[in-house]
Amino acid sequence: MAHSCGDLINDFCKKSTNNKLCVDSLRADPRSSSAADKKGLTLIMLQLSLAKANDIYNQALILLKQPMEPILKQCIQICRDNYALAVVDLKDSIKYLDETDLHIAKTDVNSVISFSVTCEESFTEWHPIRKDPFKKKSDTFFNFNVLILSLLDLL
Repeated sequence: MAHSCGDLINDFCKKSTNNKLCVDSLRADPRSSSAADKKGLTLIMLQLSLAKANDIYNQALILLKQPMEPILKQCIQICRDNYALAVVDLKDSIKYLDETDLHIAKTDVNSVISFSVTCEESFTEWHPIRKDPFKKKSDTFFNFNVLILSLLDLL
């Protein structure tokens, strides 16, 4: 008996670190219906993560055009630089997943997680602590990539 796409998504996500985020993300993406296997679903998750990294990077570029205090500008520049690196590493991770080099794909995703942490931490280094304009997106991005790491472990 053939499994439906929903069954594949449910079975795959059940073993991840965040079943709800996994299922919700894949069900919301129309590409999931044509993904035939776990590798295809993981590829979609990496592509979704890349879109999130690009979004935060672009938000940083927009914010940097606005006048602000020098320390806040420095924090946002740190985020811009880290998310630029995240974009590169996610593109590499997609390439390595495609080549079935899971070790390097996982190494890249680990780096991406640390880049989001570095961004967040830059706002707490100064006193008084500055408000992180990326906080919500950055938290989502972090959790999303922790989830991807768990999916890569299932391949």
